[in-house]
Amino acid sequence: MIEDKDIERLKEIFVTRQECNTTNDEINRKLSNDSTRLAVIESQLKTITWILTTVGAGVLATVIKLFFGA
Repeated sequence: MIEDKDIERLKEIFVTRQECNTTNDEINRKLSNDSTRLAVIESQLKTITWILTTVGAGVLATVIKLFFGA
């Protein structure tokens, strides 16, 4: 039969379900925070890309006008 000493020894070797759930909850919380931060960074990157595209189009138009004159 399984005795109390055996159960204690198994608890030393293996992770209990409660410890596993706690660890998983902590990891999920951290991943959720990272996901939120990535969404903010992605939004800012889209804004910066549009601004750079607009500025680049203006510079390109100015260079073309300088070469072909008006």
